[in-house]
Amino acid sequence: MNIVEILISGTTQGAVYCVIAMGLSLVYGTSRILNFAHGALYTLGGYIAWYLMYGGPGLSFGLAFLATLPILFGVGVVLEAGLIRPLRRHPNWQINAIMVTLGLAFVIENGLQLLFGPKTKTIPAFIEGGISIAGTTVSLYKIALVFMSILLVVLLELFLARTRAGKSIQAVSQDLQGAAQVGINVNRVFGLALGLSVVLTGAAGILLAPIFQISPIGGWSPFLKAFVIVVFGGLGSTRGAMLAAFILAFLEAVVVATVGPGWSMPAWLIVLMVVLMIRPKGLLGVWEN
Repeated sequence: MNIVEILISGTTQGAVYCVIAMGLSLVYGTSRILNFAHGALYTLGGYIAWYLMYGGPGLSFGLAFLATLPILFGVGVVLEAGLIRPLRRHPNWQINAIMVTLGLAFVIENGLQLLFGPKTKTIPAFIEGGISIAGTTVSLYKIALVFMSILLVVLLELFLARTRAGKSIQAVSQDLQGAAQVGINVNRVFGLALGLSVVLTGAAGILLAPIFQISPIGGWSPFLKAFVIVVFGGLGSTRGAMLAAFILAFLEAVVVATVGPGWSMPAWLIVLMVVLMIRPKGLLGVWEN
């Protein structure tokens, strides 16, 4: 693998890691929940899109992608209202939330396996062919993947910065009690944050399906990587997650090219430990409400 291939791989992986990790960071930053079902919801997005394309209406990739997003948002809102919100009435609810979301991950996995079977599913890329960059052939789908991932990140940042709902999310993230005192409906914000989080991770599951296929148990690796990215970037910081995603993606590309793919996660963890020894909050961490 030459330098051009490393750059291409790092950019592609970094863009997708960014989408997955920002979803996990968003919900933690807003409601201080570490959602262990994040990876299973990533897989769910891929399966919903596959069903819309091949098991039901027979939609195109683009229409299936767009139709899946509001479904995923609804799933997130329902999960927050039905599973997470009742836990907040009790002491140590955050520990309980971890256990509930962990159990939810297994429920989703087994439900998908029951509905779709254990075999992997494939979604073909909506664009074929490739172009040559400095003597290296890059598939057009990977280029589209980068642009679509960046578009999702930009739209999220604009939503948080420019809309009233987005500013409410930032207010709750910075000061929960203060936000409630000025009239912000914090429960609605929690639901909105989890809904957006599920949209982001599910969208990544759809975008990566043509490359990695879809499996009922395929969400644990994305979740683990998203978790490392979020801790590296700083718990609760979406921009920290964005920065960490690209740093670790390029590190992974270099490690895969020089040592082998089996060393990518150990390299991530070593760098994470070094960063946390220097900056315990991560790169741009926000711990307090």
